[in-house]
Amino acid sequence: MTRRPRRGAGAVEFALTLPFLMFLTMGIIELSMLMHRNYIVSRAARDAARIASGVMEGANPNGNLIEAAAEEQAGFVLQAAGIDCDDLDCEIIAEWIELDDWMMVQVTVGVPYTPFTELFPLVPEMTARSFTMLTQQQQPPDPP
Repeated sequence: MTRRPRRGAGAVEFALTLPFLMFLTMGIIELSMLMHRNYIVSRAARDAARIASGVMEGANPNGNLIEAAAEEQAGFVLQAAGIDCDDLDCEIIAEWIELDDWMMVQVTVGVPYTPFTELFPLVPEMTARSFTMLTQQQQPPDPP
């Protein structure tokens, strides 16, 4: 029994598996970048709410200082992470809200996401996260 030469079989197998391996590699890279962006945006919202929750405005609070502190901190965290909001049109919204008779600060941070590849159509265009935290500043009770 003679053995037939199998020259080129490895090259054919590699050529058949290469598209799958490239698609898998690009998917891992895309998912990693998206998860990293989600982490940064979540961290910015959480840190901004934490900083804003400690701001005290005085006897007649209106929430302006609290909201300004939250927006400034969120911008600082994004800038420290290498996200330039001047170029990307980021959304940073801080609100001093009343929820169940408690004054809370709610921070929403949104950053546009440009996909690394165009292979995945379900990747969102905006990465947004929201975080709500109880503030130390509470509304004074209404006079009787």
